[in-house]
Amino acid sequence: MKILHLNEHLGWYGGIETYLLSLIPRLEAEGHAQVVVYARGEAALVQRSHCVPALSEASSSAVALGRHELGRILDEEQPDLVHIHNTHNIGAIEACFDRVSTVLTTHDYRYACPASNFFYRRTEEVCERTCGPGCFTTTLSKRCMTPRPRYAWRYYRRVRWAMRNANRFAMLVAPSSDARRRFIAAGFCGDRIEVVPYFCPVTPRESPREPPSRPTILFLGRMRPNKGYHYFVEALGKLPQAVQAVMVGNCSADREREIHQLARQAGCDGRLILRSWAKRDEIAGLLGETSALIFPSVWPETLGIVGLEALASGVPVVASDIGGVREWLHDGETGFLVPPKNPSAIADKTRQLLDFPAVARRMGEQGIRLIRDRFSPVCHLESLVKVYRRALGD
Repeated sequence: MKILHLNEHLGWYGGIETYLLSLIPRLEAEGHAQVVVYARGEAALVQRSHCVPALSEASSSAVALGRHELGRILDEEQPDLVHIHNTHNIGAIEACFDRVSTVLTTHDYRYACPASNFFYRRTEEVCERTCGPGCFTTTLSKRCMTPRPRYAWRYYRRVRWAMRNANRFAMLVAPSSDARRRFIAAGFCGDRIEVVPYFCPVTPRESPREPPSRPTILFLGRMRPNKGYHYFVEALGKLPQAVQAVMVGNCSADREREIHQLARQAGCDGRLILRSWAKRDEIAGLLGETSALIFPSVWPETLGIVGLEALASGVPVVASDIGGVREWLHDGETGFLVPPKNPSAIADKTRQLLDFPAVARRMGEQGIRLIRDRFSPVCHLESLVKVYRRALGD
């Protein structure tokens, strides 16, 4: 079949893009033609693509342009199916509805939550409400949506549109059971939502890597408040002086100054190394020099691909018990679950891994086994193609 993917970015930017760029060649190898429509990125990363800058916008004019441009591209490409990943432009999706069976992967919650993440920034709480007018008053008190009214209205309108048009999606793919639950609560039909966890984009090791000579913990991800990076820094301050930490992500100059200030307050600035975003071929090296990955997220992650990559390298993980994390972190087996927003718990469980290397190695072995058994590309592709065929009525 011929599949057209719709995503705002085309590049190695984050988990969604890592998944998409790892998925496309595997689908091609199975004989499925691939086309990507994107707003920003590198066309050379795929064989066939179309750049539509309006995909990243949500104004009325952009919505109209997105509808027109996607209609033109769909008429030209004649795909069997469209796979929506992420776009703010509902006009582009409407063009797909009008012409072809459309599948949505719920990489985040932008079609169920105006803030896209069910997360209150001011209070660092997880939201459990359904989208409605109360979202605006909640934004004032707890800060979830942007405080700029024009943009907040556009995001709210996007979700209300999705709720009205939920049955026009042929199928939804949820990376975890928790993500599926949230979309059902938002009004999407549970019979059309299949849980298909992401696959691990790296090949599992045969056995866990040898731990580094100096105990080292790693944070790998976007340095945004919902990722809990400040709890990582606080946890480092509670660990022995022999432990160093590496933080890798999209760190602006302002964010870097903030993190160093946090580290000085925690008494660990001299043990903290900040690095800019890692290329794909660098991640294996980073994990090979790591005693444990720390995943301190405080929003309901749909899954957490970086956790899969750590397990594939035999690296145990200490992670917040939130969202879809339990799909891959089995407490006491592939690492430790801790309550969100609890740096003391992070430090305590990390210390256990550092003090008992035999336990850490056993967890590393079980992590590798879990990735092979449940998160392999073969398992994912088999399940995803079944979703595609169901969307087409086959």
